Amino acid sequence: MPTWPALLIAPMLALAEQSIVYALSTPACQTQREAWLHAVPLLFVALTLLLSVMAWAEARRQQRLLPNTTPDADGAHVRHLLFAWLGVASGALSSLVIVAMWVPQWVLSPCAS
Repeated sequence: MPTWPALLIAPMLALAEQSIVYALSTPACQTQREAWLHAVPLLFVALTLLLSVMAWAEARRQQRLLPNTTPDADGAHVRHLLFAWLGVASGALSSLVIVAMWVPQWVLSPCAS
């Protein structure tokens, strides 16, 4: 499984979610329907968590393939393992950012100015 989606796409999804919700706030205020303002972050959190789980599965696979080496060993397996765990961290942080930006939507009205 590739780890690059969790490294690259997950942070872009966090930024895209913020842009989409910001664009939807005016129509939500005009129609007084906030369902899309909560559906979009839910979808994006699910996508970033999926990318994180894919990177985690790759990290576990690389960990099983890692031969018994010294901690300072430099090999392809060690690099793949490092990037897999970086993908897990990037995806998890992106999910946390989306949730943190979603919390004010629960509390504040989209019409608050």
